[in-house]
Amino acid sequence: MWKPDKNNIAPRLGFAWDVKGDGRMSIRGGYGRSFERNFGNVTFNVIQNPPNYTVISITTGDVGPITITNNNFGPLAGNVGSKVIPGASLRAVDPHIVNAYADLWSFGFERELRRGTVFSAQYSGSAGRKLYDIANINRHGTGPFYLNSNSTNPFTGAVSDRLNGQYTNINFRGQHGKSNYNGLSLSLESSRLGAGNRLTHVFRGMQFTARYTLSHAKDNLSSTFSESTNNGSFILGYLDPFHPELDYSDADFDVRHRFASSFNWNLPVGEKMHGVGKQVLGGGTITGIVVARTGTPFSVYDCNNGITICMRMEQVAPSLAFRGPSNPADSGSANRFNFIDLRPQLPGAGRFVDISGGTEVGPYPADMTKRNAFRSTGYWNMDFGLYKNFGITERVKLQIRSEFFNVFNHANLFVSGSDADIAEVDQVQAFRSGRRNIQFAAKIIF
Repeated sequence: MWKPDKNNIAPRLGFAWDVKGDGRMSIRGGYGRSFERNFGNVTFNVIQNPPNYTVISITTGDVGPITITNNNFGPLAGNVGSKVIPGASLRAVDPHIVNAYADLWSFGFERELRRGTVFSAQYSGSAGRKLYDIANINRHGTGPFYLNSNSTNPFTGAVSDRLNGQYTNINFRGQHGKSNYNGLSLSLESSRLGAGNRLTHVFRGMQFTARYTLSHAKDNLSSTFSESTNNGSFILGYLDPFHPELDYSDADFDVRHRFASSFNWNLPVGEKMHGVGKQVLGGGTITGIVVARTGTPFSVYDCNNGITICMRMEQVAPSLAFRGPSNPADSGSANRFNFIDLRPQLPGAGRFVDISGGTEVGPYPADMTKRNAFRSTGYWNMDFGLYKNFGITERVKLQIRSEFFNVFNHANLFVSGSDADIAEVDQVQAFRSGRRNIQFAAKIIF
């Protein structure tokens, strides 16, 4: 169904330098290109196209009165002559589609501060090109906008304002997606944190990691099927399928700051004891994982004049009032909080109507907000574990485990991105989610 793509050359280049030759300091870097084959769904979906298969919406204007029947063919059943199928949707694949690819590069520095403890700093980047996408290229209004005329269904004679009047939506599988990522990570890892130091000797037996990442991810489409909850199903693909650059902005999953830390500490209590004392006091371990990050971006839409897609909100007021996670305003509904006050923006709601009679083809106003112009609140969580080993024989131990997920029972605040439509609400709302889960287990180690 498309031309062969036979030039997928994927080079790799890397280096590692032991700076002093003592195995304690290194500099590493590399570059590579990776290709992604076209996934099966894109190919498989074409079986749902005419003439072998189609999905249509039948109205009385298409076939006359529709009677109730138990026949699987419904109003198309029976020997009453031929029936013309009304406009149907298509899933089409670009016949010149090629394999998507990404260039990846990195540069890092590592230094052993003391035995078992390593500090590292690493920069990494990537650039995705020709990424797979889905875009409806046959929206309402595309005929008058691009051809200066309506089109006609050659079989029914129906006049359409689409580019191709024979069909309704044409979900075109192409590859106009692109992405860019840059990130800097700083980390400290130790397999024996307290070794060799009197002040920290109490922490001997502790394994510890801590990592901070500063990053920025940008793209014009974060996933082929636009299934992000912050997209709210307002758009499939691009806002303008013939102008993908209009959506180039922060990625749906862009997180600027992220910190993660973990520890595993074999408690030194009772380690020099014997017999009952060691069984009671020794063999204890505590573990933990802490994650904290800033919020992810989302868009605010305006569906006042939308037909199958919605444009983004126009920015008519100079600023918006945000409420933080510690003091969200009560909306009056259970577990719903007012996060952004949209009332200053209401004068701009619904004032833009394009040639299609709705927001289907653009060009969109200059004061329309960018994709993912807004940010949700941050997120943090801590998991904790407490384990106790009991010796049964020299080779067999019984471990009693107690694990606490979200040990502080903290409910993070999340934005209701699926409701961020200024045509329906004057407040972007948020909700709290998160609960503590505790589980106990016994484990035989041999």
